[in-house]
Amino acid sequence: MRAAICDDERAAQEHLVTLLELYAHMRRVPIDYTVFSDYADLLQVAGNYDVFFVDYMMPGIDGLRFAQMLREQYKNKTIIFVSSYDEIVYDTFAVQTHRFLQKPVQKDKLFEAMDAVLNATPAQGQLVIRDSGFVNVLNTEDILYITVSAKDCVVCTPSEQLLCRRTVESMEQELIGYDFFRIHRAYLVNMRAIRQFDHRFAELVNGEKLPISTRRYAQFSKAYLKMN
Repeated sequence: MRAAICDDERAAQEHLVTLLELYAHMRRVPIDYTVFSDYADLLQVAGNYDVFFVDYMMPGIDGLRFAQMLREQYKNKTIIFVSSYDEIVYDTFAVQTHRFLQKPVQKDKLFEAMDAVLNATPAQGQLVIRDSGFVNVLNTEDILYITVSAKDCVVCTPSEQLLCRRTVESMEQELIGYDFFRIHRAYLVNMRAIRQFDHRFAELVNGEKLPISTRRYAQFSKAYLKMN
């Protein structure tokens, strides 16, 4: 699990780090964490983290605005608000907050929140596409890959191929957070559908092989290993 802690108060940072390290030790769960003092810096690398501990009152971008911006890019990231301002608790519902923890954070409250994160069923997204006048709703886990066809895309599942009048770039943005990766300019692949890969090809569970771009291989292999 990868956690990002963003708070401009050193004491609050250290308190949360202490609790997380205690949780990781007692639950025997590996947790990699990074501490940030500014949301602008965190936004640049938000895709690297699974859980976000969000403080409300921050200079520049406040916690609520950061959470809104995060939700615009990622559907299934876990947001835990940590704040002294309990009057904002209802505002945090709009950004699908996992928990609201009041400062100073209590050990049992943090442990309960983290237990719920670990026990949660992974989020399953849905992709709505229009093909030949029909509207299709696909679960993201049922998509093997998406490939380019002229200016459009073809969405490939184990049983069918559906033409979608959209660019692969827009599909990539919508599927951020659902374990899809652009392994080649023409292929956006569901990493959970990959059986094995090397520096040239990714072999899918249905036996198909997709090319991996040389310049994308290092980033892809890193993302794949972090997912598993």
